[in-house]
This record gives sequence, C-alpha cells and structure tokens, in this order.
Amino acid sequence: MKLGVAYNIFDGEEMLIHSLRNLRPMVDFICVVYQTTSNFGNINENLEPTLEKYKSEGLIDKLFKYEPKITKDDKGVIRWQNGTENEYEKRNLGLKICRVNGCDTFMTIDCDELYDTKQFLWAKEDFEVGAYDTSFTQMKTFYKKPIYEVTPPEDYYCPLFYRIKPDTSFTYAFANPYPVNIDPTRRVKAGYSRIYQRDEIEMYHYAYVRHNLKSKVTNTSAQMDEISKQQVCFHFDTFRNEKDGALFIGLQPFNLKVVENKFNIEI
Repeated sequence: MKLGVAYNIFDGEEMLIHSLRNLRPMVDFICVVYQTTSNFGNINENLEPTLEKYKSEGLIDKLFKYEPKITKDDKGVIRWQNGTENEYEKRNLGLKICRVNGCDTFMTIDCDELYDTKQFLWAKEDFEVGAYDTSFTQMKTFYKKPIYEVTPPEDYYCPLFYRIKPDTSFTYAFANPYPVNIDPTRRVKAGYSRIYQRDEIEMYHYAYVRHNLKSKVTNTSAQMDEISKQQVCFHFDTFRNEKDGALFIGLQPFNLKVVENKFNIEI
C-alpha cells in the first residue's frame, strides 16, 4: 500500500506544521492544494512562503496552487456556494496528484487534523489487510487551546483512508445517502467500508485552535449571516476557560473539559 495525503488549505497554517510532523513518518507521499485567495476574495499573503519552507524541509512533496472560481449573484454579491464548488475541485485535484504519483490509497485532510501514532499505524494495517474501499473515524474536537476538548464528543465522522480506483472521485452524486455523517465535499463512492470505533482510532481535530478565528469564520464555505459570524468571533475572543464553553460556526454551543496537550501544540 502506498499511502498519499492531500491537504486542502487557505488559512490556519499555524496548525499545519503540527499535522505534517505528525503524519510525515507514517505516510509515503504528501501534497498540498492551496489557495492564497479565499472563496470570497480575501488574501492570505503569508501562506505561500510558509508552504515553500515546509517543502524545502521535506515535510511536503508537492505543492499545487489553486485559483478559486468566484462568481456573484444578480445583485453583485459573491455566492456562498462558491465555497462548496471550490472544495470539490480542490479535493479532486489532491486525489489526482496522489494518483499520478503512484499512490493506491489516500487521505483528504485539512491542516488541523492529527492522529495518535499507535492507532494510526494499526488502522493502516487493518485497512490494507481487510481490503476495504473506504474507511471512516470519529473525532475529538478542540477549542481555543489544545487543552480544551468538546464534551460529549460530536456525533460526526471524517474520512480516514480511501482506496484509489479508476472511478474514485469527489462528487455531489454521493451526498446522500451515505454510511456515516461527514462533510459532503469529502465523500467518494463508499463501496466496502470500514467504520472504526472510538477505541480503535479517532482523529484529533484542532478546528478552533487558531491565532485568528475571524479568518476561518469569514472564509468558511458554510452559509452564515454576518451577525452569526460576529457572535462566533466575539465568543472566541472573550473566551476565558472551559466554563465558558465553545460556540461553533452555525452557533452550535458545546461544553468543554480540560485534557492534556497530547501533541505539545503551541499556538
């Protein structure tokens, strides 16, 4: 099995270094599909030099700069659907790059996703021996700092390993139904699936561990009004400790608990 990883990134690069160092020893190939202009026309000037640095250090094998398609409605307002459409494009580009570089299995991930080494290596072998087409795992989600974990955990999944076949692609056709609840832009034809239990492997998702949450909220592909975005950012900026709880995109409130900083992440 030759395992490739395709990252999809616009911002949040402060977490990317931790994810790269985590996965690099356990995978065979890493590419990053990135954009310096967001799906809504905002610019990240710091991303490209950072990625070039990581590539020179051997943490990244291939970089691909993506130019997002940005369209407006009849009132001249940028369509929020741009985000979803561009996400499909980028994930398919990552798949293509892994395919042409000889990978037969791959992961499509974001910059804030990490794994326990022992669990990951076990699941990798289990996936290969079981001859599965796709696999999925649940996650632990963190807020503000790597010591604040959402409790109870989200009832949500992320893709783990996907077998690369001639017809493998990300498309709207697999939006519903699907074996598990995951981001529609990260779905391929499920085929013979392995759904891992939490005690087998979980993804550590540092989704809200950021220098600047405003950039994430402003450029999300999720549909949100401006007042809701302001509320999410205000809660993040005024957060003191776990007693304040978390407020996610979509105005979803969550309780938090204090845990160890498993990967020694410093933000």
